[in-house]
Amino acid sequence: MLVQVRKLMGGWSARVFFGVLVMAFVGWGVSNVLTLVGGDSAVARVAGVPVDVSLVQARYQKLLNQAAQQAGGQPSLAERQQLAMQALSMVLRTQVMRAEAVKLGVATPDAAVRAQLAAIPQFQTNGAFDKAKFTQALAQINSSPDEFIGEVKDGLISRQIMVPVLGGAQPSDLMVSRLFALLAQQRTPALVTIPFSAQAQPAAPTDAALQRFWRNHPAAFTAPEYRKIELVILSPALLAPTEQVASQDVDAALARAEAAAGPVIPERTVQVLSVPDLAASSRLEAAWKKGADWAKMQKLAKIYGASAIELDHASAQQIPETSLAKAVFAADTGKVTGPVAGDAGMYVFKVTGEAEAGTPPAVLRAQVTQQLQLQMAQNDVAGRLDAVQDALAAQTPLDQLPGNLGLTALSGTLDAAGLTPDGTPAPLPGGADLKAAILKAAFAANKGDPAQLQNGPDGSYFALSVDDVIAPAVEPYDVAKAKVAAAWTQAQIEREAEVKAADLFEAVSQGQALSDAAKAAGLSASTAAPVTRGAAPAAGSVIDQNLVSLLFSLKPGQATMEKTASGYVVAQLMSVNTPTPDQDPQDYQALSAAMMRGLQNDVAGSFLDALQANLKVSINQKLLAQLYQ
Repeated sequence: MLVQVRKLMGGWSARVFFGVLVMAFVGWGVSNVLTLVGGDSAVARVAGVPVDVSLVQARYQKLLNQAAQQAGGQPSLAERQQLAMQALSMVLRTQVMRAEAVKLGVATPDAAVRAQLAAIPQFQTNGAFDKAKFTQALAQINSSPDEFIGEVKDGLISRQIMVPVLGGAQPSDLMVSRLFALLAQQRTPALVTIPFSAQAQPAAPTDAALQRFWRNHPAAFTAPEYRKIELVILSPALLAPTEQVASQDVDAALARAEAAAGPVIPERTVQVLSVPDLAASSRLEAAWKKGADWAKMQKLAKIYGASAIELDHASAQQIPETSLAKAVFAADTGKVTGPVAGDAGMYVFKVTGEAEAGTPPAVLRAQVTQQLQLQMAQNDVAGRLDAVQDALAAQTPLDQLPGNLGLTALSGTLDAAGLTPDGTPAPLPGGADLKAAILKAAFAANKGDPAQLQNGPDGSYFALSVDDVIAPAVEPYDVAKAKVAAAWTQAQIEREAEVKAADLFEAVSQGQALSDAAKAAGLSASTAAPVTRGAAPAAGSVIDQNLVSLLFSLKPGQATMEKTASGYVVAQLMSVNTPTPDQDPQDYQALSAAMMRGLQNDVAGSFLDALQANLKVSINQKLLAQLYQ
């Protein structure tokens, strides 16, 4: 069936056929292990001990499902490869740590495992371990008790080994202090902005001046090289929307996805006052209803011996008091509610936000349907590959290929940036990666080369031929005259602004204050807010990251100037303030903690690398690739 694609310049004649050509991925990213019968099923070896591919496959499938749900579609080949490597890394870490535990004689008592399980809030009822909740929670994440307990044991073993290793991985006070001084240093500039829009329009140029400008700036008026191409694309993503999936197949896949994703759980963000008696709760309720904000209520709570708590995105199970949970999920958002009686006293609260954890059923159904359509498209394409290759081998013109091959076909003229001669984007279908691959191939081919099927991203294929090459050429003056006039005018305006900025810069360099130099030039200077190295410039500020870098290269009193998209900025560094840790202990402690985490991550990574080297870990890359292809 032919579908019309809108025209490109010169007539993008569009002959769009449905269908796709790809390698079929069984189960989309899950390798067909049956093809390994009689072969080695070890995806890696640790000290000569094989690691079965099924262990990595199970991890990979969980990561793949999570990624698909978060992205609302199947990950790309590169993303699937990364997920497979992540799954392998997780499995290898477990195997390496187990081997090291045997070497060191590290064991995990059953009592420690039971204590660890009992401490997990999701498995508790009224603070005690609840086996029914344990079973239910594992079912929601598609895990068995043995599998989960094994992971807990592995985690305890890893901690016993890693905690002593990481114990000494702490940055020195000198290192933290110096980095804190570097990052926290503040520089305050005085600024003068000279916008292009504020400059007077220059007098109309003569035709001779415009022609001279046109001759002196040929690159500005040169059309790029264009290529007229014919193109066919075979992509599962383009074919998938046309696939018809049986409703029973969608229902079955949806049931599996819901089991893996778990139910949609309502959540509330709520501010709660836990008050010891009814009289105090009534007074606090009255103050809150009169318009006191949360900061004020927190102060009042201390006066009345109450506790102020804020729960962010809490489910009903995460609110410890049953009566409070019921009241919170029955209350209107933004309304002060209470007092509500509880075991520990009275509660007054205000729900400030509502949300849901998990994927809504309608969204999940759409995602599952799209996944099934994509799988069907991949299977359909696999059966058409030979026919497409045979037709191309017979040098069948691209516009004469059979309409039942599932091809998306179009033709037109475009440059290397994907623009048509009128400056509009060429309507190349598919994602950005596919478009980039097509453009690269189009400008690497020669006119008249036979079309060949080429691999594209995400399982797509394409073939193209170059019908004509239009060399770059300077537009004639008569054709480009309006464009030349606009460019000449803008150049004069920018030159005028540059001269004013340079005069200010020179005045400051000679010892004058920027404010005085600006006043003398009829301009105004302002003092900007202090800037730091690491902070991003405020939205709408004339201070961009480049100007921040320039300011940190100056000494107090020195100036700099910068051209921006809208004008020139002249800045003079007025003051430098370097806070001490005592002046900002919270940020200092945060930096120290971040440096310690980074150092510990580096030490942990080096330690694991050393263990893998000692244990002679080897990886079967070919078998690993079957997981994600």
